[in-house]
Amino acid sequence: MCEAPDETQFMTKKPAIITTERKCMKCEENAVLIIRIDDAFCRNCFVHYMTHKFRSAIGKGRLILYDEKVLLAYSGGHSSCAMLHLVQQGFLEHVHKKLRFFPHLVHIDEGAVTNQDMGERLCAQKDITCKLQSTGIPYDVVYLERVMSLDHEQLAKKPADLTIENCSGTKKEVTKTSGPVSDDSSTTEGCPCDRDLTNGMESLDINGLAGSLKKLLESAKTLTTKEDLLWQLRHQLLIEVARQRGCTKIMLADSGTLVSIRILANIAQGRGAALPLDTGFVDGRHGDINFVRPLKEFTKKEIVLYNKFHDVKSTFIPSLTTKVGSGASINLLTEEFVNALQEGFPSTISTICRTGEKLGTEGNSSQNKCLICKAPLDTSVPQASALNATNFSLSLSSTCKRKMSSKQPSSDDQCCGEGDGGCHGNTVNK
Repeated sequence: MCEAPDETQFMTKKPAIITTERKCMKCEENAVLIIRIDDAFCRNCFVHYMTHKFRSAIGKGRLILYDEKVLLAYSGGHSSCAMLHLVQQGFLEHVHKKLRFFPHLVHIDEGAVTNQDMGERLCAQKDITCKLQSTGIPYDVVYLERVMSLDHEQLAKKPADLTIENCSGTKKEVTKTSGPVSDDSSTTEGCPCDRDLTNGMESLDINGLAGSLKKLLESAKTLTTKEDLLWQLRHQLLIEVARQRGCTKIMLADSGTLVSIRILANIAQGRGAALPLDTGFVDGRHGDINFVRPLKEFTKKEIVLYNKFHDVKSTFIPSLTTKVGSGASINLLTEEFVNALQEGFPSTISTICRTGEKLGTEGNSSQNKCLICKAPLDTSVPQASALNATNFSLSLSSTCKRKMSSKQPSSDDQCCGEGDGGCHGNTVNK
């Protein structure tokens, strides 16, 4: 065998790079930041780099067609704010080859998950809806509790009759335009009124949807399970909103950092078979609607810097993992590991993402799909598989445990402990 010397290092930790007196690698101007490994950029070149990368990702393989309606998932975080700003820049008049699809924004209120009261949820909603209205793009604000009203047996046949709440608490028709449109009919001085938002949340309590959602989340015992359940519920609700609005694509603001974390976390949880769908650039498991991740090639650092240069403000909304330790769930533990590794080895995220793109499963002829995630079932596996190996180990452990319990002596068979050689512990009393 070929063995490497002990002193050989396959990965070398990169020293800290100082941007002082560095020149931009594109225009030779003074650099203001360094991304990836050793790529120095000035502000203008960095913005052009981000814009070109985003546009090329959208135009990859003519994925989004002309005049197609696309649903943009907006959470208020750094990634979704950057994605929205990049889309807005693509509709400007002076932009070469403007974007030609019809965007529609949607925000899912998940305040019930974190047990926020009505005042806290109203405050967060007003901030979100004011930002969405300022874009001029049609938008909807949907409560996560609405997912409990879906008939999951009919999801593949027709869209459910959701009551989509916009800032007026009523359904809003969307008109096709060549770009963002303005709709001020449901606002008061640019912001939603408290009465309409309050009525929307009170209807959820009346219908019992809030209680059903809380009961479902309480049935998940670990934080990892709750995170996965919330992820599935959020995607099901996005699909139904897209179907009601006539959208065929859903843009998710998943950055490369988040994708790399999800790759390792899914493998650790035994979800490797669904890895191409959960982390790929396109997720077409639902047939009529595809999920698209145009920010997959961006790291979290690049997104935050882009928002800072354009003064894009994000909104902090508490989540399940707010104020918890890094070891509370598999996802948080993986996030800490990847971020720490990325700090010393800047190519970590890109390496994980490229490796994840090469991972895949053989085509499954079975049409059976998981009821929750809609991924093809991976229960039909060959004899030499990880699943069968796990089941075999489990059977061995159970068999050994039963044998050990059966061989344990009873209280009647114990030695009398006199130590004189006349032990009568095994004597049967007649």
